[in-house]
Amino acid sequence: MSTPDAIISRHERRRVLDRRLLSGALWTGIIVTVLVVLQAAKDFFVPLVIAIIAVYLVTVLSRLAQRIKIAGRNPPTALTMIFSFAVIFGLGYALFAIVVDNAYQVASVAPDYKARFISLQKQFFSRVGIEEPDAMRQIMTGLDIQSLFTTVASTLAGVLGRVSLVVLYSIFILLELRFVRSKLHALFPNPERRHAVQGILERIDRDIHTYLGVKTLVSLITATLSYIIMRMVGLDFAEFWALLIFILNYIPTIGSMVATILPTLLALVQFPDTLAPFLIVGIGITAVQQLMGSILEPNWMGHILNLSPLVVFVSLILWGYIWGIVGMFLCVPITVILVIVLANFESTRWVSILLSKSGQFQKT
Repeated sequence: MSTPDAIISRHERRRVLDRRLLSGALWTGIIVTVLVVLQAAKDFFVPLVIAIIAVYLVTVLSRLAQRIKIAGRNPPTALTMIFSFAVIFGLGYALFAIVVDNAYQVASVAPDYKARFISLQKQFFSRVGIEEPDAMRQIMTGLDIQSLFTTVASTLAGVLGRVSLVVLYSIFILLELRFVRSKLHALFPNPERRHAVQGILERIDRDIHTYLGVKTLVSLITATLSYIIMRMVGLDFAEFWALLIFILNYIPTIGSMVATILPTLLALVQFPDTLAPFLIVGIGITAVQQLMGSILEPNWMGHILNLSPLVVFVSLILWGYIWGIVGMFLCVPITVILVIVLANFESTRWVSILLSKSGQFQKT
């Protein structure tokens, strides 16, 4: 016969379980609703997210510019912000425009490259005395490279068409930054509580600035060195591949692999009579990626986490499904920023640890 204490204990465990199930169902519903809204309103959210990331890059460049002394004085903040805004958006627009133009050019000659590659593939199997696998033949025959690059170009052209909206969002975000401190005072009148919240926000801000600043610098150096290697061998569309490397470098592991494989395969197709360009491009870009991604970037990035490869892959699929190709480019910066925010709150820090590569992500 059950005692009253045992009955109470069972009821208490049942209530705890019910609360957990209810909480889990509630959070699942919230997450699903958010994803549906993000997909349905992508024309609104994509320019907004691009604007937020652009504003961070503007503030990073502005802080660097303020360290430069002119006539023994640091330049005014307003001047450095205007200069940084013009540089980031001017370069961004120019880079996007070049990528779009070159993507259309690559798409126009893609059938010729595809035919050459199929021919090389047949020659390879013929020389080694092995019958070409039907599966490989079918894959190459069905691969529509022209459609792929046309889709990329048209998608990025659509982003360029909304540049005025991105600029407008960015201006309003920059104007709002002036009132953050006064809003904190109004929200948290208690000095101790306000100081604690301000410290958390400053850590989040510093970590995001560090990530975006270092990642942009590393991507720029990687793209520049890769461009020099490709120009040395006379690779077609070297400027396009360099810009693609710069963009794809924001996607760790997967982005680096794609950025290395594509120009390497092009070198094989473009120079079918010799393996030298193929080896130079493949080994050279791989060496640059390893130097920057495995040695310099971890040292410069400091405590900022590297995401788990599984998280990167899932994030790529998820954001690609929600926002298409643009979502694939933005997926890792969005995920890293989210994890940085979660890492600075004790109640959600466990999520950042699970999403990190080694599980040793440390809060600053």
